[in-house]
Amino acid sequence: MTSVDIPVGSADVLPRLAARAWPDLAALRTGSSTVTFAELDRAVSRLAFGLRQQLGGEGLTVAVSALPGLDFPTAFYAIVRSGNVAAPVDPRMPADEFTDFLAVTKSRAAILGRAMYERVRPALDESLELVLLLDAPTEPGVLTCAELATTGTLLVDPHDRDERTPAAILSGLVTHHALKAKAASIGLPQSTVVLNAMPVYDVTQLSAGLLNGTTQLLSRDRSLEQNATHVLTEQGLTALRAAS
Repeated sequence: MTSVDIPVGSADVLPRLAARAWPDLAALRTGSSTVTFAELDRAVSRLAFGLRQQLGGEGLTVAVSALPGLDFPTAFYAIVRSGNVAAPVDPRMPADEFTDFLAVTKSRAAILGRAMYERVRPALDESLELVLLLDAPTEPGVLTCAELATTGTLLVDPHDRDERTPAAILSGLVTHHALKAKAASIGLPQSTVVLNAMPVYDVTQLSAGLLNGTTQLLSRDRSLEQNATHVLTEQGLTALRAAS
């Protein structure tokens, strides 16, 4: 595996550096849509501004549904860029388990896909300061990420942020530096297309793609393997990490 330098700054330095290095290259692709690295970084800053306006930036935990689509990467890094801590959650999680997750992580906000929101809505904690939808609205009064991201752009330089502070809750609390180091340890091929066929978007793999300038083709359709240089599944990612 080629050694990859770990950049200085908070974990959201990864989309910022990718935007500078490969602005017009596709970061994320589905069957019908493409998001470039530059577009991703701009979207992160816009949503981060909205989150900062709503929550502040004092390291509050925000649960976020790790849907394997175009919306989760923006939401995850926007939480981090806003100065808060992202807690990815399996979008298939039952309502009772999600209630426990909110309590254990002391989450103050939640960003959910529409299907998960409908499933866990009766269990949503009244102490949550904000509930957002990753995708289409379900009812009046429930904001989407797109709606919250229309008011401005958060102008911060991730290089200036303390990388020793918490960035995310994965299997435990992970600092900005640790998340970047995990990404650097995964040998995704540079400037190529990787098929991401996992049912839950893995944060380390997402970060590795940004660090290496890898286009991630997001699909559960394994017939698209011929368009990719590597295929990521739950089992395949485990094997890839073991070999790194």
